[in-house]
Amino acid sequence: MLRATIGLAVAALLLVASPLHAQSGADSVKTYFTGKQVVLKIDMPGTQKGVDLKFNQSPPMNWKDYSSRVKDFGAAIRKGDTARVTSIVVKGDMIEFQLDGGGFGTFGDDTQTTVAPKQVEKSDYEKQLEQQISQTDDSDKKAQLQRDLDREQAKRKREQQANDRAAQVASQLKAEQVAEKRAQGGSRFNLRWKGSIPQDQLNPDAIMKLLADYVDFGSLHQASAPVAAAPAANAAVAPAAAPAPAPDSSPTAQLKRGMTLQDVTALLGQGRQLSESTSSDNLKTQVFEYLPGDRRVEITYVDGLVVRFSITSR
Repeated sequence: MLRATIGLAVAALLLVASPLHAQSGADSVKTYFTGKQVVLKIDMPGTQKGVDLKFNQSPPMNWKDYSSRVKDFGAAIRKGDTARVTSIVVKGDMIEFQLDGGGFGTFGDDTQTTVAPKQVEKSDYEKQLEQQISQTDDSDKKAQLQRDLDREQAKRKREQQANDRAAQVASQLKAEQVAEKRAQGGSRFNLRWKGSIPQDQLNPDAIMKLLADYVDFGSLHQASAPVAAAPAANAAVAPAAAPAPAPDSSPTAQLKRGMTLQDVTALLGQGRQLSESTSSDNLKTQVFEYLPGDRRVEITYVDGLVVRFSITSR
C-alpha cells in the first residue's frame, strides 16, 4: 500500500514538473532571442504566414510552398538583410520566430486591395417615368415619356461608369499601399513538430541549429557580447551627440500617392513620358521620369493620379 502511494506521488510530481520545465524552456528562449539581430540567408515572404519548417519531415522546408508565398506576397526581408527578433511565441507544437514585426496580415491589418464602386440608384424621377409609361395608353405620350426615361437612364449609366473608374483607380492605390505595408511588416519562421515540441529542442542552441540553413546567428553573438568601457580620459573629451537631421524639405519629399499629374508638374517641373498604355477597362496608365536636382524620380499614373513612385540618386 505504501509503495503504491509513493508511486502515485512520484507520477504526480512528474506531471507537474513536465509543464514547468516546458515553461522554463520557453522563457529562456524568449529572453535569449528577443531584441537580438540576425542575418537572413533566404528571402522572407511579406506575410504573417511566414516560412513553415516541419521537423517531422525531411527536409523540413517545402520549397514549393515557400516559393509560392514569396511570389504572392513579395519579400519583406531580403537575403543578406539584418533583421531584429521582435517576438518568440511558444505554443504546444510550434515556435514562432518573429522578425521585424512578424509579418503583415495579423489582426487589425487591412489586407483588402479592392475598393467597391458606389452604386448609383434609380432617381425618383426615373421611377416616376417608368410608372407613367406603364399607366398610359397614349402612344405619342408614351414615346415622349420613353425618350425622357432613356435620357435619365443614360445619365445614371454615365454616373455609374464614373464611379466604377474611380473605384478602379482607388483599388490600384490601395494595392500599392498594401504592398508597401507588406514590405515593411517583417516575417517569421514557424518551427513545427507533430504532437508537441521535444523538450531537448526548447533551448537557444537547439533553435539556432534548426535555423542554421536559413539564418546567420553570428551577429547575434556579437550583439550579445559585452562592450568594453571607454577609458575615462576619452570620456572626458567625448564630443557632444550630433544634432538630429532636419526634416527633408526637398520637393521629392512632398510626393504622395493620389496626387494629380498637374500637381506633380508644379512640384517637380515638366517630366518626360516613358510609356503609355490603356487597359481593357479603358484605364490609361502613364509612366513619367523627372530629374529634379541630383535625383531621378519615376512615377506611374493611372487616369492622371499617382499610384507608384520611386526616387533614386543620379
